[in-house]
Amino acid sequence: MPDQMPPPTLVADDEALHTCVAALQHCEALAVDTEFMRTDTFYPILGLIQIYDGCHCWLIDPVAIEDLQPLVAVFNDPLIIKVFHSCSEDLEVLQHKLGCIPAPVFDTQIAAALAGYGFSKGYAALVSDMLGVHVPKGETRSDWLQRPLREAQLGYAASDVYHLLPVYEQLVADLDRLDRVDWMAEEMAFLAERANLRDDGSDYYRKVKGAWRLSPEELLILQRLCQWREAEARHCNRPRNRVLAERTLLDLATSQPSSKLELSDIEGMHPGLMRRYGDILMSLLQITEDSSPSAHLEPLNAPLPKESRDLGKHLKEVVSLRAEALQLPVEILARKRDVEELVRSVCDGGIPALPASLAAGWRHEVVGLALLKAVADIQT
Repeated sequence: MPDQMPPPTLVADDEALHTCVAALQHCEALAVDTEFMRTDTFYPILGLIQIYDGCHCWLIDPVAIEDLQPLVAVFNDPLIIKVFHSCSEDLEVLQHKLGCIPAPVFDTQIAAALAGYGFSKGYAALVSDMLGVHVPKGETRSDWLQRPLREAQLGYAASDVYHLLPVYEQLVADLDRLDRVDWMAEEMAFLAERANLRDDGSDYYRKVKGAWRLSPEELLILQRLCQWREAEARHCNRPRNRVLAERTLLDLATSQPSSKLELSDIEGMHPGLMRRYGDILMSLLQITEDSSPSAHLEPLNAPLPKESRDLGKHLKEVVSLRAEALQLPVEILARKRDVEELVRSVCDGGIPALPASLAAGWRHEVVGLALLKAVADIQT
């Protein structure tokens, strides 16, 4: 890597993009980042793509270039590793804009956690810790859709990828030294699987706060409402809560108004929403007489009972001890909900069952088995 960051190259027309792609196709690893806006829309709006190849920093302008498809060949090339930091939103915006999910990917935030640098470490903090370099944050809240972009914005955008490759190289060495390369491969495979999921919103009702209190019939209505809202938000490209607030969805499912007059009395159902969605909401609220009981959803899990707290506390201590021994963040080893799922299996049937995240792979070996033994020791 050059001692000083080279001046970035702004790619703002088709010819420059082809020149850029031709240069990138010969690389083994590329540092990639995106700048986007997401305030009043469901989908993020791409404002800039930054790519550093070790020699040149390319700032690709998706506002100026209508056809970005030449980049797809680079992002899909299995021989080029795409290095991101905390890449979930970057993958989402690139999938929406280009119709592809870059692969293979190396996420330095996940790698840093596995290498012992801390959980959910920010890019600037990680670069400071690993390279002793200060990364400016002055343009974090910039408007990336304004044109022309200011010099300060271009410099900030370039700095977001310039240090990624040396961080990546050091993390690869760290993971190899710690014998955790396979762990990272598992994490990246899971990340790719999750990014490729086609979510139709049918399970979104599970995320609604307080939904566990609802009956199976009420849950069915809530599921219908959530799935409709998801489709409408995507169709209109509006944030979910700008279509219909979550609190309103829950109230509709529990009160089940039988007329438009009753519907209009629900908090949040202002006249504009009534005009736009009144008819469709009334149809979604109907549970017909011939609806089979099997169509109703199983109740969601209630919060764990108080008597399970001691078991949960003990299992969290097991996770903490394993994390300390491995010099890993607790959060990357086992999430709070993973432990709660194990506790619930014991409370519900007495037979401990590990959640999927702990039942296979490297976590099963380093903490899953220890948790099962801890439960068995308590039960005997």
